[in-house]
Amino acid sequence: MPSESRGNGEAAAGHRLSIVGIGPGSADLRTSAAIESIVSADFVVGYRPYLELISDLLPGKRVFSSGMGREVDRVRMALDLLEEGSVALVSSGDPNVYGMAGLGLEMAEKPSDVEIVPAVTAFTAASCRAGLFFRESICVISLSDLLTPWADIEGRLRLAAEMSLPVALYNPRSKRRDWQLLKALQISGKREVLLAKDIGRPGEEMVFTSSEKLIEEQELRESINMTTLVIIMGRGTFLGPASRKAAINLVGIGPGQASHLTVQARSILEDSEKVFGAERYLRLIEGVTAAQKVTHQGPCPERMAARYDQAAEVAKGGGRAAILTGGDPSIFSSGWRILDRATSPVHISPGVSAFSSVAALAGAPLVGDFALLPSGRDPARACHLANSGFAVVVYNLRGEEIAPILEHISPDLPVVLARDVDREEESAMILTAGDLLAARPSGFRFTLILASHSSYIRDGRIITRRGYENKYSY
Repeated sequence: MPSESRGNGEAAAGHRLSIVGIGPGSADLRTSAAIESIVSADFVVGYRPYLELISDLLPGKRVFSSGMGREVDRVRMALDLLEEGSVALVSSGDPNVYGMAGLGLEMAEKPSDVEIVPAVTAFTAASCRAGLFFRESICVISLSDLLTPWADIEGRLRLAAEMSLPVALYNPRSKRRDWQLLKALQISGKREVLLAKDIGRPGEEMVFTSSEKLIEEQELRESINMTTLVIIMGRGTFLGPASRKAAINLVGIGPGQASHLTVQARSILEDSEKVFGAERYLRLIEGVTAAQKVTHQGPCPERMAARYDQAAEVAKGGGRAAILTGGDPSIFSSGWRILDRATSPVHISPGVSAFSSVAALAGAPLVGDFALLPSGRDPARACHLANSGFAVVVYNLRGEEIAPILEHISPDLPVVLARDVDREEESAMILTAGDLLAARPSGFRFTLILASHSSYIRDGRIITRRGYENKYSY
């Protein structure tokens, strides 16, 4: 057991706490950064089933586990262990998606000393497996009312339905909590639905159905549990034919650094004969692959068509080809155009999403329900979502599009404005909405995160409280 703590997780010199996302489950969807954080740690702390998913990384480690509902105990243990060495606190999926980032930073003495390691999250992994792309928006809602009042959850469900937003439902049903899913389906109206169970784990299962069928068939609803994602499709979704394995691969390369490539993405790139993509993406994988790198000019539809056609030629010749997207292919990429054109099988390899990388840099702005928007062209929608309790991520903002969003939200709300995260040109501002509005930044290609209303800034990091303070004393 650890020796007496310095108190509230103050680390001894050189000892670091890393809150590490391990991805949805399978070893090939881990990132190099996550593996390195775990392998280099003196201690590893986590929920017992999650530690079993990374058992191959734990020989020689001092490992501390606990059961369900013991999140505060795990964080306290991790902070106490800093007296004796570096600690990896394991979080399934991404630490900012209902993970350990918020509680870990909240309980740490110095949040700025805590490293958040982003990862592939379950809903994007499921989407890539299914060939599902979000082109206009996606919101993520947990149906568990253990930490969030049901009235708040229902309000967000109703707003998402009014806006016809696609919705990824986490924690949809448990043995003790079985009515919320039915209510969510009734609120959503007639929609196509993807059920994704145990993604990246033994027993993985994907079922396409509809909200009407789920409402009508109790047996189908009862097949859903806490490890099932319920993805309700909406405006802007695209569904194409995706294969488990293929000579043509659509590869999400994550935010920038090669350390955030998944094991699967790295393997595909190393084995590819040709790699196609934007020049800035090809530069990011220098040193990863010896493949011939090919870029194209012209309008986006023409570029994507040329990439698929040339990749298909490689496949016909018996070779392997990769077509790159930044971040994750399912989130606001042009990768859907590849599947729309495809006449041969295409495999989609998920990546660490841009929103996860920006959130990790800022701290923990997204550990509750959140929404993703592809641009700032509809500031009213971003404001409405933020004022309804969602954290909101807006991609591809121009400087002049920032003020119309900030003018209609609380000036005290924590926000982060970032550009080129995880790249050499990285820049980020973590401040309040009022201060960012006064700063009037100029430029383009920004990502803006409006944190949830339960967030605050401490030691230069955004910390979101999920409600643990209502259950535990810490």
